[in-house]
Amino acid sequence: PNMRSRSVRSMILLLSLASCPALQPGQRLPARRSCSTIESTVTRRALLFTLPLAYSTAAHGAATGGGFVEGQFASVGGGPPKIKGLAPLTKGEPSAAELNRLVVGYQRLQFLLNNWDAETTVCIKGCKGAYESCGCVRDPLVVQSYMGYKSMNDPLFKAGDLMLRASSLIQNDADFERYNDAMETWNNKADAGNIMAYVSSWGEANPGGGQDNILRYLEKSRKEVVESANLLKVILDCLNITV
Repeated sequence: PNMRSRSVRSMILLLSLASCPALQPGQRLPARRSCSTIESTVTRRALLFTLPLAYSTAAHGAATGGGFVEGQFASVGGGPPKIKGLAPLTKGEPSAAELNRLVVGYQRLQFLLNNWDAETTVCIKGCKGAYESCGCVRDPLVVQSYMGYKSMNDPLFKAGDLMLRASSLIQNDADFERYNDAMETWNNKADAGNIMAYVSSWGEANPGGGQDNILRYLEKSRKEVVESANLLKVILDCLNITV
């Protein structure tokens, strides 16, 4: 109740200040009207429109499950390499252009692993100061972008479905068995890597949380990515696709 009353009083004050003639350029305060009279005429509808003003960035982060608003922080490594001309997903047996999504996805996983520390460290966007001064933290959620869980435009988005549709292209039984095993394991590993990245992102909020625990989760997430990349290479080899 106390928090609610303080929020209402804050919103009324904001409305009063915004509507006060004395604060408007070139305006004079009418003789028979004062800013305090605004409080008695504020409607419920007006209060609802001011609700966003009562919430801070931290509150938004807590409500959405993150510690910061998306767009305020950026990866030290710059994030996944930009992609041009990626073929859209279709149905049925995939074309060579569509299978190239797997090649691009594999290359991006290699980029992530080669730049792991930089890619899993985020800092305040545009900050040029020291690590501590720029609010830098280890955040492995970038893994979701590389594994195809962040956007439909990611090359590995629905990669498991693409692999399944491409299974008809395998030429012999031995490769088919190898391909099928890799495909099933890929789906399990991809999900595990995504979950581990999410768990790691909560950092010290995890049971027994602390910097050591954060790094432990990060290392588990990295190992999942390594195994996923190896499986994807098997898939490409069975399809006779050169990386």
